[in-house]
Order: sequence, then structure tokens, then C-alpha cells
Amino acid sequence: MWGWAGPDAYLYITFTGSGGATETVPLVGDVRVRDYNNDGNTNTINNTSTVQVWDNGLGQRLDRQEFLLPAAFSTQILTSVTITDTGNEGSGTNGSRAVLAALTVSTCHAYVAEGIALSSSAIVYDPTLKIYAQEITLENTGTAAVAGPLFFILEDVPSGVALLNKSGATACFAPLGSRYILALPEGSSLAPNTSVVLGLYFSDPSGTAISYTPLTAGSLGGLP
Repeated sequence: MWGWAGPDAYLYITFTGSGGATETVPLVGDVRVRDYNNDGNTNTINNTSTVQVWDNGLGQRLDRQEFLLPAAFSTQILTSVTITDTGNEGSGTNGSRAVLAALTVSTCHAYVAEGIALSSSAIVYDPTLKIYAQEITLENTGTAAVAGPLFFILEDVPSGVALLNKSGATACFAPLGSRYILALPEGSSLAPNTSVVLGLYFSDPSGTAISYTPLTAGSLGGLP
């Protein structure tokens, strides 16, 4: 509550691991965080990393935020989660009081892959096969090879849309049940400045607009 819109952040959340790993995420108002009360102040969220999960119908709501920690945390114990409020309510310029209503921690071995650039073609309908097709290119823009397995995850696919060539659905990588394709098998690697092209094939008998949030994930063992 008492939130203030960006672009500056007055609120931060920091995760600390037992071996010294740290990750601090700025919570920018009207982007990743907003007021508990719908009272005309900060009321916008990005609907990707932050989504609404509760509304009492009287103007109060709770949002769920998802934080994907770097691979360094995979071998450490999460020892603390700290909210830092740099605002000053008394000044009337940048108050930013905040609390966590709940916290869920997943020990999934999958992690967000770094240094992978995504590009996609338009989604095209094939009237003969009655499917929609799209090409996705994953390019390693880093300086080191990316080791497999590498997964391309489609989050927030509408309920009326089916990914026909999915490899599976996420069982530990939130949001659970997101469809994914194995882009790079275990034991292989993607060299710097090289890419892999994936074909996505959708069934959409309901006519729902096809949309999703793309995410590329690596794994230290096992499926996402």
C-alpha cells in the first residue's frame, strides 16, 4: 500500500542463499507491484511475472509474484527473503509499505537460461491440416556454449488452444502445467552465435487468439 508509480523503484526484494548467492529484484510501481486497495493510485501490473490471484469484490486484491532465481541457488539453501522499503511515507513523495501474504518455494532443478535470444515468425494457418504453425529461433548470444537439456516453455496459453507437438507439461517449474518443447537434448550443446529452430503446431478449434509467454529454461537434471 502507499505505492508510487515507476520508473523509479522504492521497493526491493532480496533472496539470499547459504553459499552467498544473492538476487535483488526492484518492485516498480504499476509494473511488478500495486496497491492492495483499488483507490486510484497504483493499479497496474504486468500480468506476466505479477498476476492477480484474489479479489474480494470490494476493491481489495492480492497479486502473486513469480521470482525465478539464478542457477547459483540450485546448490544452496535459501536462507532469507528480505523486503527493503526505501520510501518515506512522511514526506508524501514516495511511500511504499509492503508485506508478503504468503511464500511458496520450489526446488525445481530447472532454471531460466541466460544468454538465449528469442525470435519468432508470424503464426500461420494451414487450411489443409487445420493447424496453426509458427517458427521459433533460439540463439546463443553468450560467449560460452549452452549445455543441454534446454527447454522452450510456453506459459499462459489460452485454455482453448492446444500445442500439438509438446514434449510435456511442467511439473515443478511454475506456472505448473505449462507446455514445453525439448529444444536441445541432454548431452548436446549450443555453441556461441549459433541457433536452433523449433516448429510450434497449434490446434485452435475454439478460435481463441493464440498467445503465450515464452521462456527458455535449462536443467541440472530432470524435467522442468
